[in-house]
Amino acid sequence: MVNKIFFLLFSLVFGISCSSSVNILEDLVVSDVTTGWLDVGFDELGRNKLVPTISFHLNNVSDNQIRTLQLNGIFRRCLPAYTESQIQESAISSPDLALGICTSEDQEWSSAFIRAVGREGLGPDASVGPFTIQSDFGYTGEQPRREMFQHRDFIDAKLEIFVKHRAEEWFKLDEYQIERQLL
Repeated sequence: MVNKIFFLLFSLVFGISCSSSVNILEDLVVSDVTTGWLDVGFDELGRNKLVPTISFHLNNVSDNQIRTLQLNGIFRRCLPAYTESQIQESAISSPDLALGICTSEDQEWSSAFIRAVGREGLGPDASVGPFTIQSDFGYTGEQPRREMFQHRDFIDAKLEIFVKHRAEEWFKLDEYQIERQLL
């Protein structure tokens, strides 16, 4: 009986001392963001191909060591905004016109998974990166690459960045509209 009580007390004390005081949404900041459309060469039919791409760093702005971070980047195509219609609200991601973020389709267009920080951790006031996420899907065309942005079927895209710290749940860290620029 004494062994069981000792074990329970040890587990409780150890569990409390090892619990995370990290608030990942406050302690982690995305910086040095560059977005655009990457020229990935020609497709199998000889057409130009552009895919949405983002590059960024992660900064630990806390006094805590942050260990084991995973990132998931989800590309979504923007819903067309017609001048005669109201902006549609989306349960997934509503627009932020001040930041230039579009309302997006509910369906994922492409995604990428990154193991950003291992057990060695990211120290206080430290930075890691750059990380680059590019979509598997994009647009093809026979016209010059710069003219592809003006094509009537070209639809803008955005990227939502989700982060997971250790075995915690996934949290949305940020989202970025992909600029209409060639990288």
